[in-house]
Amino acid sequence: MRLIGIDLGGTAIKAGAVDERGEILERRSIPTGLQDGAAAVLDRMAGLARDLRAENSVGVGSPGLIDHAGGRVLECPNLKALENVPLRDELARRLGFDPKRVFLENDANAAAVGEGWLGAGRKHRDLLLVTLGTGVGGGLILNGELYAGPGGMAGEMGHVCIDPEGPWCGCGRQGCVEQYASATAARRRARELGLPAESPGDLEKLAATARARPGPERDLCAAIGRDLGRGLAMAVTLLDLRCFVVGGGFGAALDVLLAGVRAGIEERTYGRRVAAVQILPAELGADAGWIGAARLASR
Repeated sequence: MRLIGIDLGGTAIKAGAVDERGEILERRSIPTGLQDGAAAVLDRMAGLARDLRAENSVGVGSPGLIDHAGGRVLECPNLKALENVPLRDELARRLGFDPKRVFLENDANAAAVGEGWLGAGRKHRDLLLVTLGTGVGGGLILNGELYAGPGGMAGEMGHVCIDPEGPWCGCGRQGCVEQYASATAARRRARELGLPAESPGDLEKLAATARARPGPERDLCAAIGRDLGRGLAMAVTLLDLRCFVVGGGFGAALDVLLAGVRAGIEERTYGRRVAAVQILPAELGADAGWIGAARLASR
């Protein structure tokens, strides 16, 4: 069976085909072209699905808050043109599919499914994917299945509060993990220390310096890791999770964050569980979202 997945982003639409054994058959990427409007974006998505020879189903991962019952993206700052558009039904109409065979899911959740199926979490029945990018995303797999919760918002690690007096977050609350451990937060914290932090490349240089020698860069990475670990500790305590997969652009610095992450988990958990916790780098990179979406389309 040929499984088709689409990863809808603000800049690019990534898509691909994979078989039931997990062998990648094809992959594609085209500009999203949000400036052309929702109908044009849907036409591009449908075109990709046809090019990939979708037979009767397709999975779609999209950023934002998802209305699963209505098949819509309810809220997403990066996809304003598609908010409240009946994405599932419109894509199904373009493809001639039953709308029930178009599976719409949050992109972090789709990526968690991908990493759990073919990536770093493939040996684990329970895991939390954490993505460190502009924000901090998350997707939760329990007993081998995606758990999104009744409102579709389970696994939102970025909005776990680790300091009620901390910086204000875009969600309207204070002290979220996102304000401490995202790439955006890392650049802010670097600037506060007088370190170069104007571009993603500066974060790569910061991580490289932290690897090379002791100094403020290594200290900052340890502090960021510790704050991330404090957030992950809540998942360890509540769900007894033992596997975390870390991805996203800033996730490439996991090796220099790791000691801090473990320290933060140990600080905020009990029962001496930190030794059993595995913190793994994501393996699928930009393919995780569409692979997970394709897996969802196999249901």
